[in-house]
Amino acid sequence: MKPLRMLPARAWCLDRCKHKSFSSSRPLRRERALPWRPAHSASLTTEQSVSNRWQDAQPYVLPEFQGLQSLNTRQGHVSLIGTNIKAVADHSHEAAQPMSTVLLRSKESRSVAEQENTRREIMDYFHATFSLTEKLHEMFDSPAAFYEKHERLRHPPIFYLGHTAAFYVNKLHLGGHISQRVDPILEMQMAVGVDEMSWDDLDPNSYVWPSGKEAREDPARALAFLQKVLNFRRDVRVLVNDLMAKQPMEWPIGKESFWWVIMMGIEHENIHLETSSVIHRQATLEHLRKVPAFGSCPQGIFHTSPQTAAALGCPVNSLVPVSAGTTRLGRSWEETSTYGWDNEFGIEKQVEVPAFAASKFLVSNLEFLSFVEANGYSTQRYWTEEGWGWVSDMKPRAPRFWQQREGKFYLRTLCEEVPMAWNWPVEVCNHEAAAFCKFLSEKTGKSLRLPSETEYLRLRDSVPTDVQDSAHGPAWGADVPGNVSLAYWASPCPVDLFPSPIGVYDAFGNVWQHSETHIDVFDGFRTHPLYDDFTTPTIGGLHSRIMGASFLSCGTVASRDNRFGFRRHFYQHAGFRYVESDLPVINSVSPYERDREICDALRFHFDAPAEGSFHARLAEVCTDVLEKQGLSLESTKAVELACGPGRQVLELARRGVASVHGADRSAKFLQGTAQRLLTGGRLRWTNYLEGDFTVVREMQVQELSMKLTADVQWHQMPDLASIDEHKFQNYNLAILAQPGALGPDPVATLGSLHRVLKPEGILVLGTQYDWPGARQAASGVEALTLHLGQWFDPIPVDAVDIPFSVQRTARIFDSGVQHVTFWKRRSEPRPEQKQAPPQSVLPLSSEELAVGQHLESHFGPQAEYPLACGSRCLEVVRSLGISTNRALELSNGPGRVAAELAKAFSHVDCGGASTELVHSTRDLFLGGELRWKVLEDRTASNVVERTLPSRSLAAGNLDFFCMKEQVIPDDVGSYDVICVFDLLDRLRSPKEFLQSLKGRLNPSGLLVLSSCYDWSEDLTPKENWLGGFRYGDNDGPSSYAGLRELLTAEGFKEVLPPEESWFCVAQQADGRTGRQMQAQMTFWRL
Repeated sequence: MKPLRMLPARAWCLDRCKHKSFSSSRPLRRERALPWRPAHSASLTTEQSVSNRWQDAQPYVLPEFQGLQSLNTRQGHVSLIGTNIKAVADHSHEAAQPMSTVLLRSKESRSVAEQENTRREIMDYFHATFSLTEKLHEMFDSPAAFYEKHERLRHPPIFYLGHTAAFYVNKLHLGGHISQRVDPILEMQMAVGVDEMSWDDLDPNSYVWPSGKEAREDPARALAFLQKVLNFRRDVRVLVNDLMAKQPMEWPIGKESFWWVIMMGIEHENIHLETSSVIHRQATLEHLRKVPAFGSCPQGIFHTSPQTAAALGCPVNSLVPVSAGTTRLGRSWEETSTYGWDNEFGIEKQVEVPAFAASKFLVSNLEFLSFVEANGYSTQRYWTEEGWGWVSDMKPRAPRFWQQREGKFYLRTLCEEVPMAWNWPVEVCNHEAAAFCKFLSEKTGKSLRLPSETEYLRLRDSVPTDVQDSAHGPAWGADVPGNVSLAYWASPCPVDLFPSPIGVYDAFGNVWQHSETHIDVFDGFRTHPLYDDFTTPTIGGLHSRIMGASFLSCGTVASRDNRFGFRRHFYQHAGFRYVESDLPVINSVSPYERDREICDALRFHFDAPAEGSFHARLAEVCTDVLEKQGLSLESTKAVELACGPGRQVLELARRGVASVHGADRSAKFLQGTAQRLLTGGRLRWTNYLEGDFTVVREMQVQELSMKLTADVQWHQMPDLASIDEHKFQNYNLAILAQPGALGPDPVATLGSLHRVLKPEGILVLGTQYDWPGARQAASGVEALTLHLGQWFDPIPVDAVDIPFSVQRTARIFDSGVQHVTFWKRRSEPRPEQKQAPPQSVLPLSSEELAVGQHLESHFGPQAEYPLACGSRCLEVVRSLGISTNRALELSNGPGRVAAELAKAFSHVDCGGASTELVHSTRDLFLGGELRWKVLEDRTASNVVERTLPSRSLAAGNLDFFCMKEQVIPDDVGSYDVICVFDLLDRLRSPKEFLQSLKGRLNPSGLLVLSSCYDWSEDLTPKENWLGGFRYGDNDGPSSYAGLRELLTAEGFKEVLPPEESWFCVAQQADGRTGRQMQAQMTFWRL
């Protein structure tokens, strides 16, 4: 039979409904429409629309909806308001054209003229993909359809219509390529997608757009919001077009380029074109109409019954041997010739793949019917535990796109229902595909399963061409060797149309192919700074690779090197083939840890090099004391209590300790090291930088530079105050020296430590003396002696101070000094010390403690930061020639900066957010002398009294006030200088606060801000953060960038570059516990 030509939509639908059987050795490619090209060096012209703002739309009676003609924003704004939905531009429905991606690098250099041609190619590619998304949404036959949740795990289509446009603005803004946004509200609202993390993950429908029910009840509102989104798309199209027209061209184009950002937006649009089509495919037919640009394949065996002669004539599957060989994994960021997502890049490797056999065809609808008829959906043994959970919850009885009525079978395509296409590939989720393989294995007695990633790539490698010139091979050009990229149809096709050189059909294309491999990243993986969580949320064993491409995979989505991972219950245009192999697929994916507490601990233990770290120094101290006590490392059995992730355990093993056990109150701190690093070879976590901003970190076991020949074990010990001495005993060495290791009940913990040690065993104890100890102790060390004395004697070696620093953000570090002492366990307890001594009582009230710490940080002997801030402000005032009449300091609790300003200003007002601190500071200043108390040693309850005469500050006229509800009183007047220190990230609404300062500052006055940008939702709702927040797959601005954007909009000008200052806030006068911070100081004038 001759290849069937592509018929007009009505013709082939009529032919197909006659249940004809079609076959062809090769399909006829549809004709391409000429790509639209904007006028040279001119921006797009915007047609006048009835309303450019949806808020301006007035309620009206919606005329009967007669079907939109076009949503294409190429020629201008699409006008919806006040009329039937129609376009003011071209209404034609040209065929959706197959799209290739653009070459970004080659071995040859390019002339200026050739580079300009590349600009034109990228511009054409952008407009084609942008229009194709709009054309896809022309399938909906009513405004309400845009708001229905056709797939309950995803947003309604109105979101995705706006999302792909918002992506361009958000990434261009994040990359610094634009400063002004198009519609900040939409760009935020349309950025946050829904992750398909669970099939029962139902969202609350709390959207800013109408729900489906609301859209049906209020069609005017639905139409108005749709108009708003279409206007937004048009405006973004103009913005991106103009940017591309003006931006200098580059060759080659690398990942730091403006043009890479544009390609990111284009390929992101291609991804959502396909995922949106899957949503459309699940909409009820009453919402849809056929769009000729997305015509289905007319070839196939179509019938409502599988028992017809034609259906029984479907190609019978068989196994094709595939010889052992190699395949390539990974490619280089620096050498890539095409755009790619971050998980495609890494150290390139040639991987050996053992021989296997692959099914000749993708599993067809007819072949899968045997599983359905064998009650496969109700037979638990065919399913994995995860898969059976999905079946139990969702209760499927057949593939989702199958329809059965009165014993007849139908297939749902994009926008219609047709008699079942028995020789098309079945489309299922990964769970269903894996269950079928188990069923077929049992039926045939063969070892069948889904292919691994590398097994599939052996099949793909048999087709030597790619969507564009690439590391795989040359571009396929006009002769596309598979049903991909809309080159033929917008549907699957028969499974026997596209053979590969090795005898398997559909080596790629037609539908995606499920695999057995859990998605992971390659060695050398790096995220792209503008999209750092494209991949990392999918790494963890819950997402499996889908291989190849589908009929709707456009651009690099169809490339050989694409690497997408989806949850195993997720539906795509995806089917599968099976392979025969006795070798199992080994999945050992190490996820990126995101729990903040665990991440901070991993950062402290593993982010810094071992040499010189707290853990290396502690391990050195422990082995030194063993040697001094005549104990060999080879015979030592050691345990570290409250070990956290266990870097100290590994350091002891590296130094030769024969047996080292790690024990912690929570197993969650141990799992990463024990199960991922030591067993899986790598450990991944997230370092927090500022607010929501993070950077992923990966450590390979080789970085430890150690051969772990020792007996290393990990145990959970929930309560160190009640140790199970039957399980944990007879250790030579016990270590309890991590910061905070003594836990919530230090005294009880100290009383229990003897249980783990054998007589003469050594205890290494570290503490900051920040816990309440024995009442009669004169010092922390003496308190230890009293608490440990029943079972321990001190070892006569010098105690050791080991400093540490636990990084919380890019600017915040919990720091201190662990005082490490050494003790030897007695054989018998001291009879005269049967009971633990009574604990001390804190001699200061909580108010006195807070005031004392504040005054210590402002006026104590180590209070260098506020002094430096005040001095720097005065330097800037003098250099800029600013009046020194009136100044204002605003902070959490006013103090030293105000006193420094008062040396030069005629009057200084001091405002604070804390009423207690404001009153205490004012009373102390007015009393002529500052007096306060500060803890020196919490364990022994030692208190240091400080005295500072007010006259020693040489301060002038000072006054104090409290900001009630963080608002400056109306009667305080205006100022030449306003200083805001350590306050912005403590305010509920820093934006409103900063805007209020504009009216308080005299003309040409100076505003000085200093902050660590330590945002917390406990103090500031996330929507009020100046920066450091994430929304969807986008980063907001940094706090400094957000601050600059806000103040610039208010008329301020930054007069000096930002300056960084380190300071420390001590919590005890002995300096053993505190916090180091790096504040950024900025300077602004009106």
